[in-house]
Amino acid sequence: MLINTIFANNEHAIMKFLFLSFFLSPLFLMADNYSDSLNYELRKASDKNKISILNELNIHFRTSDPDKALAYSKFAYDLAVKLNDSSGIAFSLKNSGLAYYFMGDFKKASVVTMQSLKFYEALADDKGISDCNNYLGDFFKNNGNYQKALEYYEKSLKTYTKLKDKSGVAICLNNIGKVNHLQGNYYKALKYYNKSLELKRELKDENGIAKCINNIGALYYEDEQYLTSISYYKQALEIFTKDGDMLNIALCYSNIGASLLDSGKIDESKYYFNKALCIQRKIGDKTGMARSYRNIGGYFELNNENDSALSYFFKSIILDLELGKKADVAILLNDKGELNLKKEAYETAVNFFLNSLEFAREINSPLLIMDNYSDLAEAYAKLKDFENAYKYNKLYTEINDSLNTLNKGLFSNDTSIIKSENNATIITSEDKSIETHGIPYNRIFKWVFLILFILTGILYIRERRKNIKK
Repeated sequence: MLINTIFANNEHAIMKFLFLSFFLSPLFLMADNYSDSLNYELRKASDKNKISILNELNIHFRTSDPDKALAYSKFAYDLAVKLNDSSGIAFSLKNSGLAYYFMGDFKKASVVTMQSLKFYEALADDKGISDCNNYLGDFFKNNGNYQKALEYYEKSLKTYTKLKDKSGVAICLNNIGKVNHLQGNYYKALKYYNKSLELKRELKDENGIAKCINNIGALYYEDEQYLTSISYYKQALEIFTKDGDMLNIALCYSNIGASLLDSGKIDESKYYFNKALCIQRKIGDKTGMARSYRNIGGYFELNNENDSALSYFFKSIILDLELGKKADVAILLNDKGELNLKKEAYETAVNFFLNSLEFAREINSPLLIMDNYSDLAEAYAKLKDFENAYKYNKLYTEINDSLNTLNKGLFSNDTSIIKSENNATIITSEDKSIETHGIPYNRIFKWVFLILFILTGILYIRERRKNIKK
């Protein structure tokens, strides 16, 4: 089976881990009483029950130690295959996919979850099918493939609705809102967030409520209403803190810091960025770490500490490339282009903007495409290349007008944004895609440019440190 191929690279490490854990050490997983209790049950359980317990251990360690979580679900998978337990195989594959997801390996996560989906479809298990489709939506969203993400979220939503599973429906609505948010369709995103929030309140799901509030705060941030966004982020932070949800606590700290930074409260922002990074390192959240490195780099840029800013920039882009986070790479390249634009290094700025635009087109992000069009128009104008300046200015105007039409009136009533609208209609039809045009250029150049730039920067930083030591 395909899963065996994917696990093959990890087989030696996994078996070594399991051997040491089960047979050589009585101190297996000293993390907390819950995991100790599960391991005690595991030693005396039948093979059939071990499948369930091992998957529970996967769930327990999924966010804090995904490598360990993968070892548990792989062992559960092997037992399920041995017993010809299709349900156990499907469950173990699904959990393995989530372990890969928290490692940041979205490709393997997608492949393994697809295998799980096939088993659930053969079993006609609608709940399992819905879960897998929702997770696949997450993986594709985080890999920048928004169209594919929406397809899987819509499938999941349809099945959860059929099952009358309000919790699943609420999760899907929130996720669809996120994709529309990332695509710049704020009006549609708000509709989904509010509908999800309404269901979360019905279910008294505090963690889910906090996620919706945090997302609405992000909409205010996009509208440059920073004080309002901070208010929502702090509401979400309070709930996440009560739940002990470290991943989202760090996210809230990061979001608050970004709002403070952009509102001009630079010194205050560093405090929140450092708190976020500390938690992300502790729990191994590479995606969050990359975001924090980028934020801290922005802090140093505003303080004119260019060496430190460059150092954090490289840390962030290397992590993003490792994780396949094309949207974040596009943002980073655009930021560096804007920095060079301010320094009047116009040709270098153009190179950054063109590379950023390439990534933005790959993930079909109208917002990032629009930003790069605007920046390219300005950079070419500075270079007195008025033909290209006019071209990109026209493209910017077209896409900006399209987005303004989509989002018209979004924040006209600030006091009611968090409240669910009465009889709100969920929009399920897709917006017409925004047609974009641009100069084609060699994809190889993009990667050569990135690699050379990163290597140059690393050498520059090392040389600077040597000189400082001397």
